[in-house]
Amino acid sequence: MMASITSPDRRDGVDARPPAEGRAAPPSVRPTGAEPASGSAPGSDAATGRPGRRMRRRSQIFYGTLGVAAIVATWQILSMVVNPAIMASPGATAVALARLAWGSELWLQLLITLRRLVLGLAMGSALGFVLGVLAGLESRVRAFLEPIRGVAVTVPAVIFALLALLWFGLGDLTVIFVVAAIVVPLVYVNTLAGVLAIDHRLVEMGRVYRFPRRLMFSQIYMPGIASPVLAGLTLAAGWGVRAVVLAELLGAMNGIGYAFSRAMSYLETPVLFAWIMVLLGLTAALEFGVLRPLRRRAMRWRGRADS
Repeated sequence: MMASITSPDRRDGVDARPPAEGRAAPPSVRPTGAEPASGSAPGSDAATGRPGRRMRRRSQIFYGTLGVAAIVATWQILSMVVNPAIMASPGATAVALARLAWGSELWLQLLITLRRLVLGLAMGSALGFVLGVLAGLESRVRAFLEPIRGVAVTVPAVIFALLALLWFGLGDLTVIFVVAAIVVPLVYVNTLAGVLAIDHRLVEMGRVYRFPRRLMFSQIYMPGIASPVLAGLTLAAGWGVRAVVLAELLGAMNGIGYAFSRAMSYLETPVLFAWIMVLLGLTAALEFGVLRPLRRRAMRWRGRADS
């Protein structure tokens, strides 16, 4: 029997020869289950930056709380210097707010204002979204709507309120019209910007592969315009709160704006500041309770669509 001869250049099945010139060295092999190098694992906290995100989140909360404390401290100092008939203190405002919350007036006026605000936002946002999509897809529609957008953005909200009061009189229709008129151009501009920013190569690919319209809209257009539209809705919500208060102040017999007017007429300064706190709470609830969760969901949807 011929004895097996082992080449000195091969030991235990591993090529021990140095790689020849022009030949790549074999890749390093790591046994299955071996621990990855520190900081190199794609799913680790170091790779994903989770500790960093938590630190940034804590820092934002800290500085946000610090900003609120600075506002309250400045408010308190001003209330000690200025006449109480002009500037109510935080303590007096808190007492007035508690009295309003204990009774039924706060909740009744809040529900009336919230209903008008939601209707105005829904109508204005829907119209602005549709017009923005049409203008983004068709240049002739965009050219036609551009002068109207310029007028809508330029005209102050009080002019819309006075015109609505002249056309519709006192009541819900005046308030809803004013809110919708303020919201439409904001949502329109953001939607138009989102449509124009969509990668045209994706649109051409969808046309080449003959995607149905529903698939084109849900997989190409909507992921591209979701973020700008929600940013426009966030801005529109803030402007909508201002518009609904202004319209109720001028053309309604109930709602938070009307309560503003009544408190100002009777020089009830703590009550007036209490209603301001209610408006701030309403705006915060809309942004942090509705719009930001929608934006996070839209970002996840866009990520799934891009992948």
